[in-house]
Amino acid sequence: MTITLSVVVPVYNGARWLRSALDSIVRQQLDEPFEILIVDDGSTDQSATIIEQAQKHHSALILLRNERNLGIVASLNRALDTARGSFVARMDADDICMPTRFSRQLSFLRETGIDLCGSWFVEFGKGIPRAVRWPHTEIGLRASMLFQNSICHPAVMARREVFDRYRYREAYRLAEDYDLFARAMVDFRLANVPEVLFRYRRHPHQATQAQRTPMEAVTRVIRMETLRAMGIHATEDEQRLHNLIRAPHSILHVEDLRGIEAWLTKLAALYESPEARRVIASQWIRACIRAAPLGMGMLNAYRASALRGGARTLIDLSALAAMKLDYSSKPFAVLRRLGLSA
Repeated sequence: MTITLSVVVPVYNGARWLRSALDSIVRQQLDEPFEILIVDDGSTDQSATIIEQAQKHHSALILLRNERNLGIVASLNRALDTARGSFVARMDADDICMPTRFSRQLSFLRETGIDLCGSWFVEFGKGIPRAVRWPHTEIGLRASMLFQNSICHPAVMARREVFDRYRYREAYRLAEDYDLFARAMVDFRLANVPEVLFRYRRHPHQATQAQRTPMEAVTRVIRMETLRAMGIHATEDEQRLHNLIRAPHSILHVEDLRGIEAWLTKLAALYESPEARRVIASQWIRACIRAAPLGMGMLNAYRASALRGGARTLIDLSALAAMKLDYSSKPFAVLRRLGLSA
């Protein structure tokens, strides 16, 4: 039997939410044959038992066991070596797929000729759930990827050829997805399906939460490699400023904020696409949010900039400037969960 889709799910001590994740996969509204490759990465909880129980009811589930914990990069690459599908989808053991996720992404890839896609998604598990709508077109996504990974990794589906050419790299662990997607943009077409097809769970044990500092170090390297791959030259100071825009801490000097504005203006001028320019200009808002401790210094710089946004953004930034909230503070985290984009 020809397999249309291989779903790759790494699991390490994921028993708490694994059943609901697997249920959301096996209940997909998809009429084409697919397999589910679950890599148990040396779990010491009940993950293996849950998978074995599920196998009794779903023949599509294939369990691959690592004798010891090898990490997500090795586990993903092992599953990719085993996958038989013409398309490959990612999924994590703590997230939930919407019932039409696979069918919609397959249709999207086939109808558009795109090679790899994510989708819009809902974050839940910490605070009020919120929909995340990252840039979805090719040009918008390429511009956004200069600053951060803008494809939700566990919501990815791609043609097999993408993973045949590019694999995850251990040296880029904690941002292995950003690294792979940024390299793949050179040879393949990437986009996001502009529909919410995925529920992404936030919890304290995620690498993005528990290892924020080392992850940012890897991400800084990828940003610079992405700039070079796109033929964009940046001086040493421009590289520093570029990383400040999405850094997980506050911007404390007006000179840095004005330097970021000049750098973003320079970047935007490299693009003819209005959409790409809008994506780049949106990073000015992110920088100003991080510069809230500067108070009126930040707000005056924002108001004077040609990169400024609309009235709603001005209201948000005015409130942040008045409170001078530090980016890493608990009050700021509350605002962010209420919908402030940063």
